[in-house]
Amino acid sequence: MKLQNLIFPKTGICTEEKLYFRSDGDTRLIQEKNRLETESDTIISFDTYFNGCTVEKWHKYTNVKKISIVLRVCGRFRITLMRKERTEDGIASETLGRHIFGSDGKEGVYTFPFESSSDKGIYSFKLSCLSDKGTIFEGWYEGETAPEDIRRVKIAIDICTFKREEFVLRNVKEMYDTFLSDPGSGMSDNLEIFISDNAKTLSRSETELCDKIHVFGNRNTGGAGGFTRGMIEIMKCRSERNITHVLVMDDDIIINPDSVYRTFVLLSLLRDEYKDAFVGGAMLRLDNQNIQTENGAKWNMGELISYKSGLDLNRPEACLFNEKEEETEYNAWWYCAFPADVVSESNLPLPIFIRGDDVEYGLRNMKHLILMNGICVWHEPFENKYSSSMYYYIFRNRLIDNSIHSLPYTRKMFIKNLTSQVKRELVFYRYKNARLLLDGANDYFRGVDWLMKQDGEALHKDIIGRGYRLLDIKELGVPFDHDEYVRASKLPEPGRKQRMWRKATANGIILPCKRKKKTDMPSIAPTFAARPVHFYRAHRVLHYDDCSGKGFVTVKSSMKTLGMMLRLWSLSLKARFRYRKTAKSYSERGRELMELSFWKKYLDIE
Repeated sequence: MKLQNLIFPKTGICTEEKLYFRSDGDTRLIQEKNRLETESDTIISFDTYFNGCTVEKWHKYTNVKKISIVLRVCGRFRITLMRKERTEDGIASETLGRHIFGSDGKEGVYTFPFESSSDKGIYSFKLSCLSDKGTIFEGWYEGETAPEDIRRVKIAIDICTFKREEFVLRNVKEMYDTFLSDPGSGMSDNLEIFISDNAKTLSRSETELCDKIHVFGNRNTGGAGGFTRGMIEIMKCRSERNITHVLVMDDDIIINPDSVYRTFVLLSLLRDEYKDAFVGGAMLRLDNQNIQTENGAKWNMGELISYKSGLDLNRPEACLFNEKEEETEYNAWWYCAFPADVVSESNLPLPIFIRGDDVEYGLRNMKHLILMNGICVWHEPFENKYSSSMYYYIFRNRLIDNSIHSLPYTRKMFIKNLTSQVKRELVFYRYKNARLLLDGANDYFRGVDWLMKQDGEALHKDIIGRGYRLLDIKELGVPFDHDEYVRASKLPEPGRKQRMWRKATANGIILPCKRKKKTDMPSIAPTFAARPVHFYRAHRVLHYDDCSGKGFVTVKSSMKTLGMMLRLWSLSLKARFRYRKTAKSYSERGRELMELSFWKKYLDIE
């Protein structure tokens, strides 16, 4: 069975060549024909993120026995087969064989099995061109398996979108062109797409390219409501359409269709002990496509651990390290596949709008998570998407998730975390963010009944209105110099004595400001990378987002600081009397929020 295709860079998806191959010599990628052309003495290595083969995981999780590489080429080549693994001393490389194959000017298909006494690490290969000119048309890794070991798999992709037409239409078109319109793809009858359109703005003519693509107008109940609507629609036709797995996928990603194919094959070949496994996709940066943001994660009661963050996947050693398995608790829903029978009328996600629904569903249902190089999406980094509303949702939903799962997140931990985050925003003069944190905590204490009765869309609009809006600098009416922003971003941290003084004075909050005229340039702080040094004795601060060229201005206010501190004290007092009772209530009654009967009312559907 074909395990994974050799894939090459493609404009519109990813053009980072070293994620696919590395060339020592003259190599030309002909994108429109999806092939590589090369010349004599050129060596092309495929021990890369997309084109290495993770033998260790194929053997651990599936019934695959022998693995081979199959190549369709024109010309004479030498192939060197290798197995590589990461050790304490670095990369250990084992040469498994060398073969000369092909003929000058002639096209042929050739198969080379990997033979090794170890299944650790990855299989890979490199090609040396022996002809004046050579062409690599296509290739794939092939796995030997018994017919009775192949499971029937049909994937339903569940996409929730809100005004992300460009991304959604592009990804749907890729899936249609690659799989649904091609009977020879092996997936034309094994894939369907369900789209919850929370804004009701998608063009049906552009999305419903065939009867396997379904679009549903939905109330704007956030990602939680959109993904749940997709699951409900999938449940309705699961038996009729023989759907075995759900693949939840973000609406603002770029994906190579081969990630879906690899997921399909992996699910088709799973051993019995892993038949209920989740398959996760890594998140790579959209702006630096070789840099990874996350490859699996641990909830850690809200102190998130994002595994393998910052890895440069152009480097072979990083690809090997990326395959190291760690204890995971969930996979984010930018890309996550799981058995369709996990979804039931009493096992739907929580109605918490955004941030935390994927975490909670993973904590509730995930036993095994399989991650593999080459299964990924590209997503805009979170630091490029500043939103005050996240202060409300992240803190409130953290409390809900921990309580529903009876995690040992104590009242003392709650007060400590809330106090730390509120004080941080007060030091940054972000009084609206401090209020949103307190609002989120207070709404948590309103309990299950309050959450059930909420109009998610109306609440979200209200929360958005409570926070800061990023505006164009011209609209803010403040002087701005980008060089000054760069200088401010690089401000050094104060010395030990200065730090002690600033701590004693609450970073200068109790001291008078170094006032400037209204026409003077305000102090500048990066929205995501703000530090106390940017605010010390400042009167007015421009919070600037370099990615969008937008920002907002805050002004120091002793009255607002005092007001927020009093509210923090009051909420901490409330927690002393109500925290345990509230947490127990979510634990005992949380299932009410997961029922289909509740969700039908919440989404206003039949």
